[in-house]
Amino acid sequence: ARLIVIEAGKASTSYLQRRLKVGYARAARLIDMLEERNIIGPGDGAKPREVLEKPSPNESGTV
Repeated sequence: ARLIVIEAGKASTSYLQRRLKVGYARAARLIDMLEERNIIGPGDGAKPREVLEKPSPNESGTV
């Protein structure tokens, strides 16, 4: 999930649901975990969350 949101530059529950083929509860839990680890910013209504962590050169292009 971390690499997916970093590569996409956006993070939302629905985006993780589609990319990971998981349900809402699991995607929401992943979003909460990413926020706790300061990978994404706090929620701002219906907008996708800001991704705070930038891709490192050795992770680029891998999922």
